[in-house]
Amino acid sequence: MDRLVAYFAGQEVSFDDVELEHERTPFQQELARALQGVPRGEVVTYGELAALAGRPGAARAAGTFCAQNALPIFVPCHRVVASTGLGSYGSSGVEYKRRLLALEGYAAL
Repeated sequence: MDRLVAYFAGQEVSFDDVELEHERTPFQQELARALQGVPRGEVVTYGELAALAGRPGAARAAGTFCAQNALPIFVPCHRVVASTGLGSYGSSGVEYKRRLLALEGYAAL
């Protein structure tokens, strides 16, 4: 819990050691691992995420994975953007995505 408080206070915090028990396909597991490797303050496109997970051309599947992500801080889908701009952020909305990216120091909003 302390790490979440620190994260939302703007401190650089790692959640890499947090074990996430969540039913996923092997491809979804690869997407989650790839996302956890995207550094704080950086972004990738859905297509780049799919490629990082070993499935270039599966940008739509990566987008679906992000839209259904139940663990957004631990599996940081806010670091995934559309090739044409910021993109959406599911039910939390694009403003929340913007806030998380700003909190992490991503300047190109």
